[in-house]
Amino acid sequence: ITPIGHGTQRVEAALTRHFPGARILRVDRDSVRRKSAWQDMLTAIGAGRVDILVGTQMLAKGHDFAGLTLVGVLNADSSLYSSDWRASERLFAQLIQVSGRAGRAATLGEVLIQTQFPNHPLYGAVIAHDYAAFAETLLAERERAGFPPYMYQALLRAEAGDFAEALNFLATAAQSAQRLGHQGVKVFEPVPAQPARVAGMERVQLLVQSPSRQSLQAFLTLWHPQLLEQKSRKVRWSLDVDPLEF
Repeated sequence: ITPIGHGTQRVEAALTRHFPGARILRVDRDSVRRKSAWQDMLTAIGAGRVDILVGTQMLAKGHDFAGLTLVGVLNADSSLYSSDWRASERLFAQLIQVSGRAGRAATLGEVLIQTQFPNHPLYGAVIAHDYAAFAETLLAERERAGFPPYMYQALLRAEAGDFAEALNFLATAAQSAQRLGHQGVKVFEPVPAQPARVAGMERVQLLVQSPSRQSLQAFLTLWHPQLLEQKSRKVRWSLDVDPLEF
């Protein structure tokens, strides 16, 4: 087995080798699992008993670390390859948020972002703190690609202990949608969600979209009662209009 990637534990180990005298604190889902662990960490940070923080996105939002003057973002490009078309929008927001963690007291802060694409418009907008330019670029891309707000969507999610059960539920739902034959509404094939398995449940989803909100709503008004008739004790499902997560 060959380890790959750079998770928080491996980053912590590398920093320990390079800075053997530094007091390093790792903040991630595993380290804060114990009750009151996060509060204890905040107390240690506030008391100046931590030199280097290593953490996940949970460190990016809403924390005021007065002594923090340098922030490093590792592998920021991973969000640019995401299957979620909102990934770059979220990356921009996260980079702006994490940048705000550095230099909140009297000392100026510095932010280093690891990227293979330093000339990408997203990073240029982050450096300039130019949300308007970034939003304009994104809206132009979404209009060309047929994504919201130029397309209206609904996502039917299903989950079950058995993958076939969830998939069959959505396959039946797709067939009933096709029989409705609603003009201007496109029904896609069921696909595994990301992540495909959570808490022992297999997750599948089906996307429906239309350039007209009125057409989509008229279709959903007819389709939803048919979904209710698909009784299955083994499948949990939900219909999300204007979904924010895929």
